[in-house]
Amino acid sequence: MKQAINIVAVLLLTGLLAACSPYRVIRNQADKGATWSSYRTFAFIDTTGIARVPRPTYGAALEQIKQAVQAQLQSRGYQLSTDNPDLLVNLGAVVQEKTQTRQTTIREAPVYMGQRRYSWRSQEVPVSTYEEGTVNLHIIDAQRNALVWDVAVSSVLTRRSLSAEQIGQAVAKVFGKFPGKAG
Repeated sequence: MKQAINIVAVLLLTGLLAACSPYRVIRNQADKGATWSSYRTFAFIDTTGIARVPRPTYGAALEQIKQAVQAQLQSRGYQLSTDNPDLLVNLGAVVQEKTQTRQTTIREAPVYMGQRRYSWRSQEVPVSTYEEGTVNLHIIDAQRNALVWDVAVSSVLTRRSLSAEQIGQAVAKVFGKFPGKAG
């Protein structure tokens, strides 16, 4: 089970933010009470101590996403700092298997002759399955230990690997609605 989760996480991180595959921002919530002008520094939450050890490709993909997030925050005036940062950045990933369906139509009803109690109803018919991945980005006020920005991006996963440039472009689009800018 753990190995399956690791494999799915690798697929998520390598296929989620592809510039050529559609993705959507499914959540974008900001703390209205956050004083963004008071924040100057940020650091990433260390996830190396998790119980299960991800595959090497997971770590490489996560590092590319971290670099893209770091570039976006630095372009807005925030500085990376390991010494008492104002903001903590946490990345998470989830993969779900989904089923694609279609609606049947009356044209598909079988020709039927016989008992009068026969009825036909439109229904959802499974067509195929696919994996949908979601990357969550949480930015936390380190002083208050409070979530100040929560954004999630979802996409159908592909097996193609991504370049750092494609990940950077996708993260830039996510940061288009970033609520804070250093003053």
